Amino acid sequence: MTTQVLRQLTTDAAIDTEASWSPDGSNIYFTSDRAGGPQIYRVGTEAGQRAQRISFEGAYNARPRLSPDGKLIAVVNGENNRYHIGVIEVATGRLQVLTPNGRLDESPSFAPNGAQIIYATKENGRGVLASVSTDGRIHTRISSVAGEVQEPVWGPFPRP
Repeated sequence: MTTQVLRQLTTDAAIDTEASWSPDGSNIYFTSDRAGGPQIYRVGTEAGQRAQRISFEGAYNARPRLSPDGKLIAVVNGENNRYHIGVIEVATGRLQVLTPNGRLDESPSFAPNGAQIIYATKENGRGVLASVSTDGRIHTRISSVAGEVQEPVWGPFPRP
């Protein structure tokens, strides 16, 4: 039964932030520094569930976003003050960095078909929109004449 009663799901002295629902609504993925640095965790939405760490590769993994099929988590992966877009396989925990040449890649968002991720990056000191295929093979920059890109997301598409 659905109610409008709020229930706290995590209890830890660490910061838990950047929550993202699983496609089936049974889990919430979030960033927490409870292991000493930003990592991805999952907690079930049923009462009494404990948070489980999902990311283990790399010292910095943040901003989890689930693919539409729930098999991949797009993350911002940091190393040596450089931030890249990566995907973590939910079943194995394996991390694949998709944008290894990026310096400040952030805010990943899956396409509705799950085949592509858009994200914000910097080019010549300016925020621009970029995309990468989920296998890391196809990289695209989408330039604009004016403005700066921050926090891109795919919009909902009307269903027929």
